[in-house]
Amino acid sequence: MKILLFGLLGLVAFSSRAQLLYDPTTVYDADGSGAMFDLEEVHDIHLTFYETNYHSILVNRWFDEDETRLPAQLDMGDIHFDSVGVKYKGNSTFYIANLTFNPKVPYNIDMNEYIGGQKLLGYKKLKLANALFDPTFAKEALASHIYGQYLPTHQANIVRLTVNGNYVGAYVNTESIGKQFLKKHFDEKNGTFVKCEPSAQFGTGETFYPADLVYEGTDTLNYYESYEIKSDSVEQSWEEFIELMDVLNNDPLNLEEVLNIDRVLWYFAVTTVLPNDDAYNTMVMHNYYMYKTGDGKFQMLPWDLSETFCGAMIGQLTKADHYERDPFYGYTPLLTDHPLVYRILADPYYRMRLIHHVRVVMNEFYDQSQLKSWAQDLQASAYSAVDEDSNKPFNMDDYEDNLDNNMFWFTTEIAGITETIDNRRPYLESHPEVLKTPPTISSVDQNIDNPTSTDVVYITAEVSGADNVYLRITNDPAPYASNFPSIEMLDDGSGGDVAAGDGIYTAQVPYNTSDDHIKYYIEATNDEAMALMPERAEYFYYHFYIDQVVGNPEITDIDVQVYPNPAVDQINVNLSKTVSSISLYTLNGERVYNFTKPALQHQINCNHLQAGTYLLLIEDDSEVIGNKKLIIR
Repeated sequence: MKILLFGLLGLVAFSSRAQLLYDPTTVYDADGSGAMFDLEEVHDIHLTFYETNYHSILVNRWFDEDETRLPAQLDMGDIHFDSVGVKYKGNSTFYIANLTFNPKVPYNIDMNEYIGGQKLLGYKKLKLANALFDPTFAKEALASHIYGQYLPTHQANIVRLTVNGNYVGAYVNTESIGKQFLKKHFDEKNGTFVKCEPSAQFGTGETFYPADLVYEGTDTLNYYESYEIKSDSVEQSWEEFIELMDVLNNDPLNLEEVLNIDRVLWYFAVTTVLPNDDAYNTMVMHNYYMYKTGDGKFQMLPWDLSETFCGAMIGQLTKADHYERDPFYGYTPLLTDHPLVYRILADPYYRMRLIHHVRVVMNEFYDQSQLKSWAQDLQASAYSAVDEDSNKPFNMDDYEDNLDNNMFWFTTEIAGITETIDNRRPYLESHPEVLKTPPTISSVDQNIDNPTSTDVVYITAEVSGADNVYLRITNDPAPYASNFPSIEMLDDGSGGDVAAGDGIYTAQVPYNTSDDHIKYYIEATNDEAMALMPERAEYFYYHFYIDQVVGNPEITDIDVQVYPNPAVDQINVNLSKTVSSISLYTLNGERVYNFTKPALQHQINCNHLQAGTYLLLIEDDSEVIGNKKLIIR
C-alpha cells in the first residue's frame, strides 16, 4: 500500500551511513504477502455452527455476560478447522445492531478453544468488528497503521464473513491483543497484563466507571468495574497494577521507574493529531491495555480505534471542542480525573517531548491527499465485499463520500476523514508550542561500524540551534529498549570531539563488553523545543553489537548448503567441516537463534519466526567464516 512508503519518508531522509536503524514495525504483516492482515486481500471466512439456533444462544450469553463460546467449523480458502470457539463481542456496536434486528453483530473467534495449536495464518484469535459507525470501513485500519509506527499496536484489515451459508457482510478484522500479541512485540508474555475497559454494558443502565487510573486504595474491589486482569497471576497482577496507580497519583517523581513514559507520550501524540476521540487523553478514558514488561515498566497499548478522525463522536461536542482541543488536554485545562495526563505533563521536559512527537506525526501523516489515497486503495480492495453487504446501515455513496465529508445518520453526525484533518491541522500548526523552533539534527555518525571490545567508539551528531545535546544510550538487552541514560555530547574539542565550535557534537560509548547490544539516539534541546534522531525515538533507535559482525558482504570460507530457501518451518544447514557456532540474525542486527558446536547436518526450527529476510552467520574460533541470506515465509 502507498502509505507504507509515505510513513517511512522521515526515516529514510535521516538514515546515516554508519548506523543500523532498529525498526520495530517489521513484526507487522506485509501487504501483498497473503497474510492474515494483508491490506490488499479480503479474506473470505466461513463459519458453520453446529447449533442451528446459535444466534439466540450467543445473544443471551452476551446479555448474561457469559463468556462461554459455541463450537463452529471455520473455512478460509484451503484452510479448514473442524472446531473453533465463537462468541459475540462489542458493546454499543453489538447492542444497537441487535436492537435493530441486524444480524451483523461483532464476532470473537478463538482457534484454540477446543483444539490446541490451531492458527489461522499464524493467529490464534480473530476479532471481527461490524463497522456500525464507520461508513468508510477504513478508519480502524488507517489508524492502527499510524499508531503502529510509534508504539506496539494491533493490525486491522477487511474480511468477508459468511455464517451457516449466509453472507453476513464485510467486517473490520482486528488483531487480538493477548499473549500472542505480547510475544510478537516484546518477546515475552507473562508480565502483568490489564484490559482497561469499563465492564458496564451499553443499554443495560449500568454505571460507566472510566478506566481513569485514579488511585482508589489497595482494595481490588474498587477497580473491578474499570479494569480486567488478563494475566495468569491475578493476585500479583492486581498488586503491581495498583502500585502503578499509587505511584502515578501519589509519587509522580518516581513514575519513570514503573511506566514507559515515552510510549505514553507517543500514544498521546497520535491520539491528539488524528484525533481519536475515544481515548484516554481525549473524551472517554478507556480502549487501552497496560502491560508490565521485564524492565518493570508498564507499556500503554491502544485498542479500538474506530472513532479516530472524530468518528461518530463529532456530534457529542461542538466542532471547536474537537478541532481545537489543546494537545495538553487534561493538563490544559487541568482535569484531575486524568492523572496520566496531568501528572506527566506537569513536567516541562515531557511537555516539550510531547510536542516533538506531535510534530513528527503531523509531518509524516498530515498529508490528507496521501491518507485519502491509502483509504481509497483499501476501499477498492474491499469494494465488492461491502457492495454485497445488505446488512450495512449505509449505502455505497456513503462508503466513498464519508472519506471527505461529515454525514448524518439519524441523529448522529459521523466525521469525514479529510474534513477532520482540514479542520484540525490549522489549529495544531498555529499552536504556540508547535510554532516554537526546535534544534536541527543534520546527521548522526558512528566512527566504527562493527566495533570490537578493544575499540573506542564515538558517536557524533551535527546539530544547530541547541543549548544541550545528549547521547541517549543503553546496553539493556531487552528488545523493547526503554532505559536510555543520558550522556552529554560536547562541541568543545574535548572528550573525543575533534574541533570546538564546529557544530559537531561528540560522546564516547561507555560500553565495550563482548556481545553487548548497544542502542542509542540523539536528543537536542533549547529553551523552546526538542529534536530527536531518529525522529521516532525511543521506539526506533540506532544499534550495533560489540564483537559481532552483522550485515557484511557474503563470506565463503566454508562450503555450506542452506535449504529450502525460502523456508517455512525448517532450515537445513549442511556444513563441510565442524564449526564453533551458527547464528541467525534479522537485517536489523537482532540475533534470534544461536547454536554452539552444531553437527555437520544441522536443522533450525523457524516456524516461530516472523516472515522476512535473515542472515545466517557461521563462526569458528570467534571468526565469521561464512554467511548466507535466507528468506522465511
